[in-house]
Amino acid sequence: MASTAASQSDPTASCVPYAEATPSQLSRALTYVIEELAQHFPTLSFTAWTDALFQQRPDLWVEGQEVFLEEDDLTRLTHRLAASSELPQLSPPIYPDQACYLAKRLVNYQDQALFALQEIEANPHSFGTSVYALVLDLAAGNGVAQRVYRVTHQQKPPPGRPDPAAERQLASARIAAVRRARGELGYS
Repeated sequence: MASTAASQSDPTASCVPYAEATPSQLSRALTYVIEELAQHFPTLSFTAWTDALFQQRPDLWVEGQEVFLEEDDLTRLTHRLAASSELPQLSPPIYPDQACYLAKRLVNYQDQALFALQEIEANPHSFGTSVYALVLDLAAGNGVAQRVYRVTHQQKPPPGRPDPAAERQLASARIAAVRRARGELGYS
């Protein structure tokens, strides 16, 4: 992205909070942002650019007549612009590597919890409330993580291993059965 993104590489620049910036500085910041990112969003309207900058309200880095943003702020602005209603929705959506990693971890935790749920099913009263709650919460899964995982990872299990997707689909019924066995209110 930005070859001129700031602060650490330019010790002479001063930070100006967005709310304290002059109209001229804000105009130059907008020009900087458009110059840096226009190649990624060539169809966005001027209004979309100004709205994104206004909504984010990043600190501005000023050196003489130059105004620029920190790399992290420019990255956040890129994500905000990418979510603009003026852009077509990508199918499938593109998720950053960190989102893919977190989705995989949450799905793996769910699979481990579903395995541990077998022990709770065998003897629902033998576990303390903290362990019980942890296993059941993880076994229930996370819908957002499931959605990201389905889009970003292969769906076939490795050879010789059962398909965990089938187990995940049965999770809520298994959890309800354990709660009934423990005599929880609303599950009897």
